[in-house]
Amino acid sequence: MAERKLSGRRALVTGGNTGIGRATSLRLGADGADVAVNYLREPDAAAEVVGQIENGGSTAVAVEGDVADEFS
Repeated sequence: MAERKLSGRRALVTGGNTGIGRATSLRLGADGADVAVNYLREPDAAAEVVGQIENGGSTAVAVEGDVADEFS
């Protein structure tokens, strides 16, 4: 098993359900961080990322929101 060097840490990844954000979310989870996966669209994709992170032993949650809009 890989070293979980981020155990006890928390991370918020904007755009965490696609592309680079998805890869970042998964890596942070694999390294032991608890991850908030922010998404604007595609809640199913965010839920899939959350499931993968949780299957690896970390905690994750999907959070919908537009980080470009301070009122969303």
